[in-house]
Amino acid sequence: MRSCNGDSDPVEPEVITKIEVRYDTIETIKETYVPKWKTKIVTEIDTFQAPIDTLSILRDYYAKYYYSDTLKIDTVGYAIINDTITQNTILARDIRTNILIPTTTITKEIYLNKNEFYWGLGLQGRTDQLNYLGGEMLFRSKKRNVYGFGLGVNQDFQPVLSGRMYWRIGK
Repeated sequence: MRSCNGDSDPVEPEVITKIEVRYDTIETIKETYVPKWKTKIVTEIDTFQAPIDTLSILRDYYAKYYYSDTLKIDTVGYAIINDTITQNTILARDIRTNILIPTTTITKEIYLNKNEFYWGLGLQGRTDQLNYLGGEMLFRSKKRNVYGFGLGVNQDFQPVLSGRMYWRIGK
């Protein structure tokens, strides 16, 4: 039941690996945006070559312009920025995101061979005569060796004990 050098066979575990990928949506916290200017550039104008329509300039100055920009963020999603501009300042800004971060869970389940018991019926004989009828039990060890024990009767109804040993062949 052991090899020549006295070492026992290593127990070979059965490994089942499960990989699950789940996408989590990230919620963004909306804050009220207060725009602040950093640099002011003043242009000095001395003379004009064409007549100036002041009403058109004031109408354009007080008008509201809406801008929308979509930014793709690598492969995880995108962000949409909506700006409202009037009087040369940002009046409102709205940022909407759709970002999905993948979470990969790798689970490894290792099943070691456990001791197992089996039972059943045994018949033995020739084509013209039944020699043995009885019940048998088998035990499989962690090293996958099998041992059997049986109790039954022969054709003369005398009790018969049986013992069996099996070894695994190959890997």
